[in-house]
Amino acid sequence: MEKKFAIILYSKWRFATMFLLSIISVVPITLIFYPLGLIGQIIIGIYLIIGALLTFFILPKYIAKRILQITLDTEGFQFDCVKPYWGNKPKPTQRVRLDELKSYKYESSYNFSTLKLRLKSGSIIQLHRWYNDSNDDFDKFTTHFKRIIERYNKKKSTTVVIEKEKLIMENRTFLIAIGLLIGLIFMAIILLFIFKGVSNMKGIIPILIILGPLIWVIIRIVKGLQKAKNE
Repeated sequence: MEKKFAIILYSKWRFATMFLLSIISVVPITLIFYPLGLIGQIIIGIYLIIGALLTFFILPKYIAKRILQITLDTEGFQFDCVKPYWGNKPKPTQRVRLDELKSYKYESSYNFSTLKLRLKSGSIIQLHRWYNDSNDDFDKFTTHFKRIIERYNKKKSTTVVIEKEKLIMENRTFLIAIGLLIGLIFMAIILLFIFKGVSNMKGIIPILIILGPLIWVIIRIVKGLQKAKNE
């Protein structure tokens, strides 16, 4: 039985290009208005706010967005372009059989969720979903996709299973190396406390700003090591 999903996807390349152009544009604006004093600084501040809104919330939905309809069945999946990227022509329908699929990897992050499909031919299909425009069937699709893969791998007629690629936070060697590096940073901070001392809040705040993300990374490393051990 086939199922259809409407997926809203974004181009990371287009998104990064818009962000880079936005950053670069700040330089001439600053050079022009900063010498004007307080009024110039207010203008720069307004420009930064408007630029951030355009770059992260408005322009991506017009320039970096496309919509696909993905049809899944027991034999494979099909991609039909509903709306192409701005400035591009719709791509022709693409059909991929399950026996053409070598491996897949699903990565979920704060900004983008990505499903990466690696075909036996060497081709790679990447589907990026942006967190700020997530009112679609992406989550339903990935859940159903994993079930289809699981059933395919368990079929008696399957000679080569479709592998699930490990995420970087599931790589034991990488996690241990990062853990050692963070351990050295902690030791350096402790030695700084011992030999230099911190006499006021202005010295403590930067240290806390550094320690917060480090503790979060350590938690991720522990979870990753536990997952790698279980597998």
